[in-house]
Amino acid sequence: MYLEKAKVVNFRGIRKLSINFEDTSTVLIGENHWGKTSLLRALWMVLGQGEKLCQFEEKDLYVPVELKSYDTFPKENLVERVTRRKAISFEAEAVEQYKKDKLEKAQSIMNEQLSGTSNAADFLTEINRFISNYKHQEEEDVFKKTDNHIHIDLYFRESAIAGYAESHPALKPFWYFDDSGAYYIHWQIVAFYSEEKDEFVTIHNLVNKNNDSFKKTENYEEAFYTIIRLNPVFRLRDSRMDNKRFSKSKKGEKISHMASLIFNDNDLSSENVSSLLKMFTAYLDKYLGNYNQDNDTDSVRRNPRNIDEIVKSPISLESLSSIRNMLTAPGLTRSKVVLTYIASALFLSQGDRVLDKNASPIMIIEDIESRFHPSLLLSFWSLLSVTATQKIVTTNSGDLLSSVPLQSLRRLHRKFYDTVCFQIDPETSSLNNDDLRRIAFHIRMNRPMAFFARTWILVEGETEVWILTQIASILGISLACEGIRIIEFAQCGLKPLIKVATQLGIAFHVLTDGDEAGKKYAEVALNFIPNKRRDRHLTVIPQKDIEHYLYSQGYDKTFRIAAGVSSNSQQRKGLTSDKIIDMAIKRKSKPGLALLLVDAIQKKGVEGVPVVFASLLQAVRALGQGNYI
Repeated sequence: MYLEKAKVVNFRGIRKLSINFEDTSTVLIGENHWGKTSLLRALWMVLGQGEKLCQFEEKDLYVPVELKSYDTFPKENLVERVTRRKAISFEAEAVEQYKKDKLEKAQSIMNEQLSGTSNAADFLTEINRFISNYKHQEEEDVFKKTDNHIHIDLYFRESAIAGYAESHPALKPFWYFDDSGAYYIHWQIVAFYSEEKDEFVTIHNLVNKNNDSFKKTENYEEAFYTIIRLNPVFRLRDSRMDNKRFSKSKKGEKISHMASLIFNDNDLSSENVSSLLKMFTAYLDKYLGNYNQDNDTDSVRRNPRNIDEIVKSPISLESLSSIRNMLTAPGLTRSKVVLTYIASALFLSQGDRVLDKNASPIMIIEDIESRFHPSLLLSFWSLLSVTATQKIVTTNSGDLLSSVPLQSLRRLHRKFYDTVCFQIDPETSSLNNDDLRRIAFHIRMNRPMAFFARTWILVEGETEVWILTQIASILGISLACEGIRIIEFAQCGLKPLIKVATQLGIAFHVLTDGDEAGKKYAEVALNFIPNKRRDRHLTVIPQKDIEHYLYSQGYDKTFRIAAGVSSNSQQRKGLTSDKIIDMAIKRKSKPGLALLLVDAIQKKGVEGVPVVFASLLQAVRALGQGNYI
């Protein structure tokens, strides 16, 4: 039995969120204040405090931050700065679409209300009533509106009911068989202010497939405690962990003291670590499997990874056999320290709670890379990943993302206050094996930090990267700070990148040349662009390539210098622009020529920025800013 899904409404930093979890490891990424901590806090409050039913307080209600007025969208217009003429405002266009949608909804409501009127007087009365109500609604910011209740739904899945039904009769009446072919228990929690009781109350229910509460029997409350014993939350938070309710026994005090040394990076002796590992034998046997088996030939032989496993997790981690070898080695080893860290954190997380013998803890690990050097982080994860627990991890480490299956990744994205969870579902994903291989190499192994970006600019090659980066700097735009990442797609292919970006909720903009190859790329991009909004997601250079475009934008002198040709010799020899560009590329190479062009653009400043690139950067900024409030 494991936690498969959670829905959270109006809790702390979350107005609305629905998320699915893997039965092994789920990795959460997303910007600060987008709901990761609030989600983990909700799980800990329900399942992490021992056998008691959590009671929410009024302070746990979601409180919205101040929404920017629609009139205060960024007024800076890059195209106007460059060309001195008015350009399209994507933000204003988005606002107009919002108003149009709202008006259509209002008209629909009005038509429905008026459908039952029989005479002119009734019709006029209904019209006035509608206008009054609509004006009142207009005064309220729909994005700020909140309800006065907290609503949390937890869905626990079991593939076969027999095991838990027989060993835990308290749960037997509350299982239901879902259309997906699995058994579920649905725990629903609602908290609100009760005028009758004049206090904030929390109600716990077990509900069926139709969302109706089960009849409360004498075992009703025991069922909740059984779920907590089977799926307790262990929250690994290093030195910030609250030790107040932990055992005050000598063993507990010693472990707390030794663990604090580990958490605070103090020096440890080999004897200290060995002593701790002996104390944690029960934990290591239970959660790390047969880590301490005899090192016979069969047990230490490493099974080779197949192609699917390599593609799913490009970064290879330590095998159990290598871990066992290092644990039996004399002296103080890295794996011993990491294993001690894990075991002591598990012990401190459990505290005095009594766990069921069949318990499958949910381990919550928050931003663990803040405690480890990158190489030690992967050693930590190689041990943690094989523990017999369900793990929910938040991270800002690209290396860690490369070592977990792509299907384990959950990207949280806040759009108009609601938090949306994006993931790549292997059952519905259009990514084939070749796509996954390309993404594994070009993104997960070589550019893993790209997953943290808001927007991808997809370009054909290195020249575009140099040019766009420098132009952004000239225009006062920090691509990194605005969450914009430039990625070359020529080798990876455009389709896999757009597929991944779309499924993970990363906005994209494609820049292609104007030649035949570029037009084919443009056709590919248009197949993925919502409503064929070409101006937002696609830029085609109005020349056959970027070099010819820059040549036509007043940078012909730079090309002549790079080609070793003066104006006089060009006229005397009858050299065309095509010939000069070819000569410049042969002499300097494309990247070398790109750097010369970057220098020339920088010297001209804002006035020297070609309009196509200014328009592109404006569109990309709009993609990132318009959705993130």
